[in-house]
Parts: sequence; structure tokens; C-alpha cells
Amino acid sequence: MLQRKATTHLPRGAQGQLIDAAILAEKLGHPINQMTTIRTEILSRSSVGVFAGKHEADGVSRLLELMRKWHIKRGIPWVCIWSREVGQTVGGHIHLGTHQSKEHIEGYINQLPHWTGESRIFLAKHKPGDIGFSENRSWLVQCCMRKGESGTDVAAYLGKDEQGRTVTGWSVERINASKRTFTHPCQGGHVEGTSRTAYRHGTSRNIAPLTAKGRKALESISDSERLISDLSWLPY
Repeated sequence: MLQRKATTHLPRGAQGQLIDAAILAEKLGHPINQMTTIRTEILSRSSVGVFAGKHEADGVSRLLELMRKWHIKRGIPWVCIWSREVGQTVGGHIHLGTHQSKEHIEGYINQLPHWTGESRIFLAKHKPGDIGFSENRSWLVQCCMRKGESGTDVAAYLGKDEQGRTVTGWSVERINASKRTFTHPCQGGHVEGTSRTAYRHGTSRNIAPLTAKGRKALESISDSERLISDLSWLPY
């Protein structure tokens, strides 16, 4: 039986990586302007779609590749940030922040039933930012409301499961200085990845902040834009 790496939280620095990736996407002119949430645990029990009968991590890997190809085929730059979470009521799910062009929004939403196996429905009443709904609430598409300037907000939300406090080897609790915003509460939860990686969060390579190209591009971005706070006052 395949031994998979398991985690209960995002690693230190993960939220910062997602925020930096969103900033790089905006710098490229392709801001994160759409978020898709998919309930991977429930869909893995279904009989159709990319998650059917698969481990959630394997389904996520397949979905990301299908999404990448769909965007590229239509000339849409593939910029993506994502994180996997576990909810008390919804179970395992994934949030994906992507760039979407106006003319392909409907096409993208209509494609989701083919990937997930769950039909689209239309609701008479809903929140302004909610634009795509599935029959059994297994997926949801939301648009960013601030005209391409809310990518860092999406990234901060996706990175919320990085712990705000850490415990040292001496059992001393300290504030996690790597976490950039505490706006959204950290819930945590058991998430299984692949045999090699935790596979709990990630970005498309073109906006990966830890590459030499990404680090160079971030040199011109201020700490305030990157949501980096001055924590030099801390006693460690």
C-alpha cells in the first residue's frame, strides 16, 4: 500500500509564498481574479469525474493538468495558486485562485461539470461574487470584486491554515513571524499528499516566488504590498 505524506497544517512560509505568487501574477498583467472551490472528498466517492474512485491528491493532480491545458488552448495565461483544506462539515476540499478572461468565464463554468461530474445549476438569489454553482454544492466559482486587485486577498485566504504560533524543541510557544496576515482563522486538518510531497498547496511555475526569476521580480515590490510586517521587536 502506498505510503502518503500527511500534514495537519500548511508549512511555515506557505501563506507568504501564495501571496507573493499572486503579486507576481499581477505584475505579469494576469491578476488572480477568480476562485474555484471544489469538495474533493465527496467527489472522490462519486462514479464520474476526475475524482471518481481516486485518492484526493491524485484527483487534484489530474484536475490541475486539465485546467492548465484548457486555459492554454484558449490563449488564457495559466496562473494559479491553490491550497487543500478540511472542513468540519464539507470534508476535504481545494481552493484555486486563477486568472480568467471575461469572454471565457461562462465557458469555464460550463466545463466544470465535465471535470467534476456534477451538473451546473442557476440560482435566483446569491451573493454578487458567486457566479457558478453546482447541483449538490460540490463546486463553486467566485469572481474577485475589486477589478483585478484582490489577488493578495485570495492568497491570504488560501494560506490561512499556516499556524499563527509555533512550538520550539524546548516546548516554548512563539508567534510564527512567517505568517503575514491573521485575518482568517487557522483550522487545520488531516490532508494526505503523494508519497513524495505533502501536496497541500502550490502555484503554477510561472509565478513561483522561490525560483530565481520569482525572487528577482519580488525585489522591486515593497514589504507593505507583500503584506510583510516588521516583527523585529520580537525577542527572538
